[in-house]
Amino acid sequence: MLSDMSDVATSIPTTNRRKLPASLLLVGGVVLVPTLLTFVFNSWEAPDAEAYMRMAFASVAGSTIAIVTVFAVLISRLRERFSTVATFAVITVVVTYYSFNAIDRAGAFLLEGLRQLP
Repeated sequence: MLSDMSDVATSIPTTNRRKLPASLLLVGGVVLVPTLLTFVFNSWEAPDAEAYMRMAFASVAGSTIAIVTVFAVLISRLRERFSTVATFAVITVVVTYYSFNAIDRAGAFLLEGLRQLP
């Protein structure tokens, strides 16, 4: 009786989930989404205090999404295979460095914009 149960348990088919390629995830999370956020929350007229806040927070959100994306891809690659880990580790470091700089520039942009307001 037990051998029948083990046969049933081992014959259950497993589902193979299809995963998005890393290059598509990186382009979407590092380039497309931050660019879309910047475009949507841009001030198309003379900016006021609310526009400066909106643009700065959109820039920070885009940079945060880029950081989370590269770390997620790196962790995914660490779990799957170790051959591409070095490449994604370098990409993660570079994107994180530039994203933190973008967040810093967004804060400086916000302060400078608010100083120029009457």
